[in-house]
Amino acid sequence: MPISGIFEKVGSEEIQVYELPGGKMTKIVHNGPYEECSQNYEKLFSRSAKTGRVISGLILEVYFNHPREVQPEEILTEIYALSG
Repeated sequence: MPISGIFEKVGSEEIQVYELPGGKMTKIVHNGPYEECSQNYEKLFSRSAKTGRVISGLILEVYFNHPREVQPEEILTEIYALSG
């Protein structure tokens, strides 16, 4: 979630504030329950390998709706991986 302003790093294990480095990202869109995301992670890593990109290990998920508000098959998630 993009935020603006200055934030102090806090000692909480639940919530951490950090800045992701810029760079090229590989993205895949997952539509369905979170429990089924692994198949799209496999596709993302496979696609990256086929194109010669190396995943740096930094992963970002963007959630477009909430599982309490939509049916499991309607959950929409974008998965980004920093790659170079």
